[in-house]
This record gives sequence, C-alpha cells and structure tokens, in this order.
Amino acid sequence: MKTKEIIKMKKLLLLLPFTFISCERELQMEFCCDWDAVNFNPTYLGHNVNQAYFTDSNLCNNDLCQYP
Repeated sequence: MKTKEIIKMKKLLLLLPFTFISCERELQMEFCCDWDAVNFNPTYLGHNVNQAYFTDSNLCNNDLCQYP
C-alpha cells in the first residue's frame, strides 16, 4: 500500500510544473478590444473582452485589430 502512495506522489510532482507553465502562458495573451474591428470577438478563449475593454485591461492590444 505504501509504495502505491509513493508512486502517486511522484506522478503528481512530475505534473505540477506543467500546471504553472500553462498559467504563465495565459497571462501573455492579448486580443483586439475595438468593437469596430472585423476580428472583434466578445468572448475570446473564455475571456470577456467587453469587460477587459471597460476595465482598461493590459490584455487589450488594438494593434491586433483588423479593419475592413
């Protein structure tokens, strides 16, 4: 029984760094917040872009916007 618990703990410790790596990537994401842009999406990958716009979030990058 004890060896099974040790094996489970080792597996958990091996997966733990990947959790933090994925969180760091999400913080670097940016999206278009201009409503007049062609590529404006109000919910981009689970983020509420309208809320990001009104709170002046650093995730908004209007250099990524595309216009007709």
